[in-house]
Amino acid sequence: MGKQKERKNKKDERIINTAFRIFVEKKIEPVTITEIAEEAGVGRATVFRHYPTKVDLVIAVCSAKWKEYLDELDAKRPIASVKEIPAIDRLIFTLDSYIDMYRNHKDLLQYNDNFNHFVSHSGSAATAGMLADFHASLYSVDTRLHMMYKRAQEDHTFRTDIPEEEFMRVTVHTMMTACAYYAGGFIWGSEKNKDYTPELLRVKEMILDYVKVSA
Repeated sequence: MGKQKERKNKKDERIINTAFRIFVEKKIEPVTITEIAEEAGVGRATVFRHYPTKVDLVIAVCSAKWKEYLDELDAKRPIASVKEIPAIDRLIFTLDSYIDMYRNHKDLLQYNDNFNHFVSHSGSAATAGMLADFHASLYSVDTRLHMMYKRAQEDHTFRTDIPEEEFMRVTVHTMMTACAYYAGGFIWGSEKNKDYTPELLRVKEMILDYVKVSA
């Protein structure tokens, strides 16, 4: 049973990695399960045994790739460290993490942007149950951001007069959106393959200026 499970996990990993690569290259909508199966070197029926629908596969890919990235990030700064550093330093680390994604993980940003569009607009709407694993993969992020905001209420290193959800939308989510749009080339006047890190650093500066505590 152990060897069977190991083979299943390896096959599953191959399907996920292949699907991720193809979805990034061609966008999610036009890609078929048959194409993924052929590229992964497995039968079409095998893919459907692992993922009953294309939406299931799309969500599984997003969950796996975000978990992979976040585990790497958690290793750099464990969740326990949130209480050990000023809230503003945690915010800066978070903004820098998104810029690092733009520089080193463009494929994840590109996939995530296409994922949001596909799940929101596909005819096969994703149910809450199907998205449960995806939301679970983001649990550490949501927990960290909440702890960061609570820490700021104690150390007053950034403003907390803005409700928490609104604060996150106009800071960390704005930073991520900007990085995703630059990664996807959706910025007015942008040039292909140009590094726009300096512009993203300016966005970061504007966000930090916005959250400064008034004297």
